[in-house]
Amino acid sequence: MSKFEQRLSPSDTPTPPMPGVVPSGAKESTGVSRRKMLKGAAVVGGSVVAVSAITLASNGTINAAVGNTTQTFVASPGKLREYWIQADSFNHNLVPTGHDGLMGMHFDPHECSYWAIGYRAYTPGWGKPLAGNNDIGANTGIPGPILRGSVGDTIRVHFRNNDTHYNYAHSMHPHGVFYTPDNDGGWFAADPRPGAAIKVHQSYTYEWQVHENSMGTWVYHDHSLPVGKDMTMERGAELGLFGFIVLTDTSTPKVDREFFTFLHDLYQADVPTLSQDYDCFNGASYPGNTPTYSARVGEKIRWHVGALGKEFHVFHVHGHRWASGNQAGNRFTDTILLGPSTATSFDFVEDNPGKWLYHCHVTDHMMGGMAGIYNVTR
Repeated sequence: MSKFEQRLSPSDTPTPPMPGVVPSGAKESTGVSRRKMLKGAAVVGGSVVAVSAITLASNGTINAAVGNTTQTFVASPGKLREYWIQADSFNHNLVPTGHDGLMGMHFDPHECSYWAIGYRAYTPGWGKPLAGNNDIGANTGIPGPILRGSVGDTIRVHFRNNDTHYNYAHSMHPHGVFYTPDNDGGWFAADPRPGAAIKVHQSYTYEWQVHENSMGTWVYHDHSLPVGKDMTMERGAELGLFGFIVLTDTSTPKVDREFFTFLHDLYQADVPTLSQDYDCFNGASYPGNTPTYSARVGEKIRWHVGALGKEFHVFHVHGHRWASGNQAGNRFTDTILLGPSTATSFDFVEDNPGKWLYHCHVTDHMMGGMAGIYNVTR
């Protein structure tokens, strides 16, 4: 008898100099910093962005000493977008309503709760968590805050590890942007490097550049040390350390609404407090718990989807179609195939009112919780 049958049974441009890892509370040393060049920065939706009158010089060179090494770089011609991100551990319920709106199952909190780890955006100096908004998203931890940039921008992320439950080392590894090895955030034992294993209460600053070939929707995630007796890679990402990066330019069409859906999975073998494997959208399982999206007929919609882990997914929205960007001619689709670490977005003009299901079309994943509701009104 399967776990689902049991539950349903009646019995119930090169990069600027980088700082090293520093203890929490210590002053980060960056040598000659662009921060000193960018006075009058304005906080916009969780990002510190240089005001439009001030851009990074496109032709000037800056020499800066980093330890015993001198780096020469050409500054980018865009804005500086600065984020203060912290990895926090917290108790998390995947089915907070206790009810599965797809198959009618019931869950008690102890069956679907675990200690999660998530990225959160903070005020400068990790003062306090930022309130969620349309720019950074809900900022509740899973997924992490949306990081945004435009071609020519530099994204500076001050990262601090506050995982006081597991006490794992963590990092932030980006997809889609340009960076040097010290800004990679990816661990491999043959070549340990700064930024790949930030211990609890330590911090690190990453800098990434947005190039023309960076445009699109991407993921970022923990890519630090393997953990446990089985040396599991990216355990932090399984527990919730992931998010979206959205990179645009002046030609990117404007839309009325953006939706963000991250597909990910949690395994009972890795998280013993869970009663089963759970397949999730944005840190939740089953309709009524997963995000409920809303739109009106005539609105321009951009839906971002991404995935991480070891599963392949087929994202599907009932009652809707959109242009397929990877096929020649006027081809349309209503599904997207996603593998681990892939992300994309699709645009459409809403034309079909009703209450619609969106879900992963892999049946095991749908049964495990990857389903949600999309409401469209006139």
